[in-house]
Amino acid sequence: MMNVPVISEIGHVALRVRDLAAAEEFATNVLGLHLTERTADALWFTHGTPHHSLQYIAAEEDALDHAGLLTPNAESLAEARKRVESAGLRIISDGPVSRGVEDGFVFEDEDGFVFEIYSRMTRTEPGSAAGVLRPRRLGHFNFFVPEPRRMERMLTGLFDFRVSDRIEEGVFLRCNVDHHGIGVFPGRGRIHHCAWEYPTMIEVAAIADLIDARGESVLWGPLRHGMGRNIATYVQEPSGLVQEFYCDMERIYDDAGHTPGEWTYDGHKWVTLWGPHLTPEGFAELGLLPGTRDRTESA
Repeated sequence: MMNVPVISEIGHVALRVRDLAAAEEFATNVLGLHLTERTADALWFTHGTPHHSLQYIAAEEDALDHAGLLTPNAESLAEARKRVESAGLRIISDGPVSRGVEDGFVFEDEDGFVFEIYSRMTRTEPGSAAGVLRPRRLGHFNFFVPEPRRMERMLTGLFDFRVSDRIEEGVFLRCNVDHHGIGVFPGRGRIHHCAWEYPTMIEVAAIADLIDARGESVLWGPLRHGMGRNIATYVQEPSGLVQEFYCDMERIYDDAGHTPGEWTYDGHKWVTLWGPHLTPEGFAELGLLPGTRDRTESA
């Protein structure tokens, strides 16, 4: 048995986009990220010193290319690889496929989502700040899948995620002290949103002001969730992916002493503590499908 969980952090996300210029504008001026590298058909952005936390790839579809999960060390990486192989999941690449990632492997899960597992990424000099709105880090993903329990079993069984809260078939899972690194809910098989952590509610509210100043509107928020207790605002980027800006998430330091909450969809406190402002119509249908990939293609 490993002494530490094999996954310790949410690493990065790579998106296929039809409009690379619009994606760059959004990442720079709304997300506040720093461009670390550019090629003719791809862009890499970071929130700080890792080579990237977000990649955009020019494509004929808007889709999720892959999600990156970080292991704490080489031993944990080797254990993760062994578990994935034992589970019979398809290994797409025996090495890293992302620029800047120094080790790792890539696999596809039973829902068609591709994950890059690694322990080391090249560090880069942080660029000059675009303003106070630069996030601290990429904090979590939310997936909507036909069989949430199947993805939950993969994340807990192979990667040592722990259950923080349940709501009927949905579940929030953590890989460190943050209440959740991945949320899994019933749906059509897509990544619904990525979430970026900011220091305080001041920055989260400032993003809503920024969106208004651009002549646009936020999708939802600011609000405080019941599960996780984070203050959140949601915006849709040009690709169709939802981006969440949040702060003040619950942290769980005692795994053994934590009893997962059991929530229901009755009422509104599960999703927003401040008032009966339920999710906007069609909100759960947003997001990106996993990218099309033939059986011989690398990520």
